[in-house]
Amino acid sequence: MTTRRRFIEIMPLAGAAMLAACSDKKAAAPEPAAPAPEPAPAPVAAATPPPASTAAEVAVTPAAALTPLDEKSEKAVALAYVTDAQRADATKYKTYAAGQACSNCALFQGKAGDVIGPCPLFAGNSVTAKGWCSAYSKKMS
Repeated sequence: MTTRRRFIEIMPLAGAAMLAACSDKKAAAPEPAAPAPEPAPAPVAAATPPPASTAAEVAVTPAAALTPLDEKSEKAVALAYVTDAQRADATKYKTYAAGQACSNCALFQGKAGDVIGPCPLFAGNSVTAKGWCSAYSKKMS
């Protein structure tokens, strides 16, 4: 029993000694300071200012510049996207109703009459106006 008591007596001291030993190593060898970065060169003034862009131009990328979404891509499969809403699986997706399509979805960012348009769910891709996915949300008039 004396060995247990002795162990309990010295354990706090041993722990404190270990902490002190670890902290001495860091204090003895401080890391060298990183050199200050050199200042960047001054920008060269452009001959003509760039055209001003509106917030709408920045927020919505033209659909022609986007890659059409492939129905077999991981993103499309996850949201059950189809290029033609008539092919949507109504038995599997109970939220589907006839007449729903990307063109009348709140997420579709194309203009009225556009055949394709961007959708924030499929960033970098365009979707067809007559397509459908499980995230369909009716556009408010």
